[in-house]
Amino acid sequence: MINSISVVRLPDRSPIQVQSLSIASSVDAWGSSFDIELADVVELALLKPTAAGPRQVEITLNGYVWTAVIESHSRRREWNAAGVTLTGRSRTALLAAPYAPGRAKATTEVRSASQLVAEELADTGFASNYETVDWLVPAGAWFYDATPALDAISRLAEASGGVVQSHPADASLRVRARYPHSPWDWRDRTPDHVVQEDIVSNESLQVRSAPLFDAVVVTGELAGKGVTCKVRRAGEAGQLFAQQVSSPLINTSAVAAERGRNILADRGEQAAIDLVLPLFAGPLRPGEVGRVLPLDLVEVVGEAGTWHGLCTAVRTEARVSDKAAVIEQTITLERHYTDAD
Repeated sequence: MINSISVVRLPDRSPIQVQSLSIASSVDAWGSSFDIELADVVELALLKPTAAGPRQVEITLNGYVWTAVIESHSRRREWNAAGVTLTGRSRTALLAAPYAPGRAKATTEVRSASQLVAEELADTGFASNYETVDWLVPAGAWFYDATPALDAISRLAEASGGVVQSHPADASLRVRARYPHSPWDWRDRTPDHVVQEDIVSNESLQVRSAPLFDAVVVTGELAGKGVTCKVRRAGEAGQLFAQQVSSPLINTSAVAAERGRNILADRGEQAAIDLVLPLFAGPLRPGEVGRVLPLDLVEVVGEAGTWHGLCTAVRTEARVSDKAAVIEQTITLERHYTDAD
């Protein structure tokens, strides 16, 4: 496979020559972070911010596209050499501080959670895909002060046990469950990717143990607008409780159940497993793996058997040498020994 690396400035698509770059994403962050080392320090002038705001770039690795806003740079000098490294984040950073203003809001009408997310993005140029439980929020239950749009959306997602993820390339974001499928269902789900162990160049593992919780109390905080529910893992006794959680947005049993499900999914014997893989260009052939994103379900096939893991972080790295371009992705998989395999 011949790797391809392309970086251009947006919107005029002026080419930017790079020596190396790194893109890091995780379920704990709403966007990706970018580090780009320029091949020619002169091109820094093309990426300095203007009165309109930070510059934007488009990165294409083996046909997969990311976009970013360039927020800062660092410079180094050595004997007869110099280098510049740019840092940035996903374009959704424009919805957060310091670019987006803090706002105040208090609802006076009933709205669904997905409608509230859409309202936060009105007139911003960004779109949303709401992909988790939706519920009606009573008038007066959604309020905030001095809060940028992205922080408000993150609070809405958290109420149901969800997270916010930026689209790699488009001006949009996704609100998804932290566990799109519960670990006890992973073996029955069609994975997003199948990884054969023989393409893994490096593997590391860190074991983690959590109590085998089978129940949790989820409660609303506002009198007359909230509900209190005991959420129990089906088929189990419901006697070992995780820490109680509350939110002014726990207004229906549906959102309480979803918040509880995500809490109870994080239990038992687990491991965080890092796998280093090539980034294969499409169209993919059997045994090849394309771009893996946080919250993708991955099936790993090896001599010892097959197991499943939820991708919680990805670092994609590319570098250019005199001989060839090298592109690798390091994926972190959350494996559950107790509830999955």
